[in-house]
Amino acid sequence: SNSASLSIEKLPLAAEGVYTCQALYDTPEGAKLYYYYIFLRHILQPLFRGLSVTRLHFVIILIVPVTKPYIVMSDSSPVEGTSVTMRCGLENGTGPINYIWEQESRESQLTTVAEIYDDNRFNVTDVNRNHTGWYRCIASNQVNQQRSDRVKLYGSFPVGPDQPQIGVTPYTVTERGYSALERETVSLLCQASSNPPSQYVWFYNNSQVFTGPQYTITRILRMHTGHYACLAQNTYLNTRSRKTITLTVYCECSHKSLPGFWWPPLLFLQPVLLQLPQVPFCNFLHLLPLTPFPSH
Repeated sequence: SNSASLSIEKLPLAAEGVYTCQALYDTPEGAKLYYYYIFLRHILQPLFRGLSVTRLHFVIILIVPVTKPYIVMSDSSPVEGTSVTMRCGLENGTGPINYIWEQESRESQLTTVAEIYDDNRFNVTDVNRNHTGWYRCIASNQVNQQRSDRVKLYGSFPVGPDQPQIGVTPYTVTERGYSALERETVSLLCQASSNPPSQYVWFYNNSQVFTGPQYTITRILRMHTGHYACLAQNTYLNTRSRKTITLTVYCECSHKSLPGFWWPPLLFLQPVLLQLPQVPFCNFLHLLPLTPFPSH
C-alpha cells in the first residue's frame, strides 16, 4: 500500500508477521526517511472455562528498531585485579534485545567475548593485561542490528622496566662508543619504560655515582674516561634492567693551537708513546723541543 493506512479484510492466519512502514518527511534540514515496524501476532483465547472452544485474536505490536549503541565504562584505566563494568547504551529499541561484545586484538582481529540476552551490561572481573584493547557492542532485535564505535580499555598494570636508552649530549660517536672534549659539560639521560615509573642509578666503572634519570658532568676531564652504566629499577615488581656505554674524553690539543712549529721527534717517539699509555698525550707534547718549520 502507498497510503498511510493498511487494511486487511478477513484477516487470515498467514497474515501474522512483521510489517514495515516507510515514511518520508520534509524537514527544515531536508527530506528524511524513517522506517516503522509492526508485528502482527495471533493468540488463541478460550471462550469458556473448561471448554476447548477457542477464539482467534490478533495483537498488533509496534517494534522500534535499535539505534546505534554506545559504550560506557565504569573505569577505562582500571588497576590490575579490579573489576570493570561496560554498558551498551541505546536511545531506542524494542526488546527483547540481544547484546554481543567484541574485543579487537593488536592484530585487528575481532573476538566475541560475550553474548548476553536482554542485558546491556558486560562485567570484567579480576582485570589483567589480556583484557586491554578495543571493545565494541552489537545490539539487535527482531528487525535490525547496530554496532557501536569502538572504545579502548587501557588498564594500569605493573610492567618493566624495558631496556634503558641512554642519550649523550653533546652527541659524538666513535668506534669505541661516545666521545667528548675536555672542559665540556656532558649530560647523560637514561630512559626506560616502566609502570610504575623506573628509578635510576648511575655507575661509573662499577661504582655508584648518582641517583636519578639525568647525570651531568661539568668541565669533564680525561680522568672521566670509562664505562657509564644506567640501572633502571621497578620497585613494585622488584625487577631491573641495565645498559652500559663507553665514554672517552680527549684533550683539546691540536696543531692549530701552536702555529708555526712542528715536531720531527714525534716520528721516532711513536713506539714509546704506545708503550706508555698512562702518559697523557697532551702533556707529553710539552716535553718535546719545538722546532720552527724549515724554510725552503
